[in-house]
Amino acid sequence: MTRFTSPPPEDSLKQIVSRVIDDGKDYARAEVNLAKQIALAKVNAIRPAAIMLVVAVFLLQAALTVLAAALGMTLAIWIGVPGGLALGAVIVLAVVGLLALAAVNRLKRIG
Repeated sequence: MTRFTSPPPEDSLKQIVSRVIDDGKDYARAEVNLAKQIALAKVNAIRPAAIMLVVAVFLLQAALTVLAAALGMTLAIWIGVPGGLALGAVIVLAVVGLLALAAVNRLKRIG
């Protein structure tokens, strides 16, 4: 003898929509968490190189300071120590000004 059973009750439309919305929220949270983890992994990978770059910039700044002082001391042979250091500083500031002006002009062309 074969028994017939009734089919399982179907979920209501409200329950289905609610489940779809919950699944969408879970998916969005998972995507955001994945993006956070990827960004964090990239930051952790870049951090040592960034630290080395900052140290290199500070050392470059120190070397340029010594170079400017040496320029001033070289000029001091002809115009005295205070004049040589002042003229050396003016020359370095002129170079800095030209570089800054070039950078600003380039940025204006981009934006």
